[in-house]
Amino acid sequence: MTTITPARPADLPEILRMVRALSAFHGDTAKVTLEQLQSFFFDTGAPASALLAWDGDTVIGYAGLLPHLRLHSGGKTLDVQHLYIVETHRGRGVGRALIAAARELADKTGCFRLTIGTDPDNTAAQAAYRAMGWDDITGAGPRFQMLLAETP
Repeated sequence: MTTITPARPADLPEILRMVRALSAFHGDTAKVTLEQLQSFFFDTGAPASALLAWDGDTVIGYAGLLPHLRLHSGGKTLDVQHLYIVETHRGRGVGRALIAAARELADKTGCFRLTIGTDPDNTAAQAAYRAMGWDDITGAGPRFQMLLAETP
């Protein structure tokens, strides 16, 4: 059974491991450090948050979340900037569980929408997001959204 929890500072090495794995999947090299992740997720005024997926006491995925403001409308958006599931647990609903938890957080923090993007060549992710009910954002090139409330 998958459990989703907010990340804690002690989880930073696991988060860094997954950031590196996600970057490698896309043919890139992660340059972020543990210290930077600490400041992004846990320092006073940290701009981002993270959710972890667990199978027992093993981390099997994470979502890196970043809020955005739409200054012209006064609305808030929560962007799923990273979504990573370890290969052995893909296709088992872990991504859906992380998205559901991100949606719950977005609702609780007054966001009107949840967004996610993917590499243009990652057609598997695009199909998975559409299957989860995400809508394409026209003209933003593979970018998707899940409206959570009326647009302000």
